[in-house]
Amino acid sequence: MTAAPPNASTTAGIPLVDLAPWFHGDDDDRHTLAAAVDAHLQRCGFLVVINHGIDPDVFRSTREACRNFFHLPEEKKATIAPTGEVYRGWIGGGKEANAATYGVDTPPDLKETFAYGTVDVRNEALRDTHPTWYAPNLWPDEPADFRPAAERFWRAARDLSDELVQLFALALGLDQNHLLENCRDTTSTGTLNWYWPYTRETPADGQYRIGPHTDFGTLTILDREPGMGGLQVLDDDGGWIDAPAIDGSLIVNTGDMLRQWTNDRWRSNEHRVLPPTPDAPAEELISLIFFHEPDADTIIEPFETCVSPTNPAKYEPIAAIDYLAEKFAALSVSD
Repeated sequence: MTAAPPNASTTAGIPLVDLAPWFHGDDDDRHTLAAAVDAHLQRCGFLVVINHGIDPDVFRSTREACRNFFHLPEEKKATIAPTGEVYRGWIGGGKEANAATYGVDTPPDLKETFAYGTVDVRNEALRDTHPTWYAPNLWPDEPADFRPAAERFWRAARDLSDELVQLFALALGLDQNHLLENCRDTTSTGTLNWYWPYTRETPADGQYRIGPHTDFGTLTILDREPGMGGLQVLDDDGGWIDAPAIDGSLIVNTGDMLRQWTNDRWRSNEHRVLPPTPDAPAEELISLIFFHEPDADTIIEPFETCVSPTNPAKYEPIAAIDYLAEKFAALSVSD
């Protein structure tokens, strides 16, 4: 296994990265951190980050509101089920198979999801030019604290993403604001997952809470609830390892779009969420996920710092929304 760069350690094969130098250090500290992050994302594609600056109450309040929402009767949740091509609202059990986006045939995922898009749209005209990607969100009538908690989580994760894309730009030898300027009108999605207990449904062979897949966008921020049926990531040798649960930390991983943007310099790593187990029959977990994406019209083509005569561009330019549309179509939300 590749040795950890300076100022970082590894835990269960996934690098542990302290963001304090980014927020509180000088330019030298930031560049040292950026070099370490570059090495990690070339190898693993996943980070465990600490000192990220988000108030723990953001996660606590959102998870509590989620638990109350997901425990509502299905007929109430179904009033905000998605319609058409707009990925918004409550997605019930058996509606998604994330592994399908990776070309893997598995039974439907064992979860329910609440999905919502951009909370703060700077330019309202985008709702007309790109109605699918900047569509209004669907919110339940109850619990009353659900919407404010979910919006608070989205904004906090978006603020952290704005910092991370600046760090990533430095890591790639770009101007610090290069990525940020392409993400001012982000189409980022908040995804709140409820992984129900074993007592509700016995998993079929090859069935997961989320099947093996890679993420679509630029980066993912995950606040997970630790449990036996938890997150696993591929390690350097192609084996599955458990993602560590460290108090106050977040999981950050790079997605397919950023891999393509970096001309495969950075990895978009396969991961999965294990099925519920009879060893913990009452275990139910809630994960809070922020899928970061750039502006809808951003053209994704390999960065100049990731292309050379010996490493030519591997990908043709494509608009971000065209790239994402192909992925969401494969996700297959059924009627």
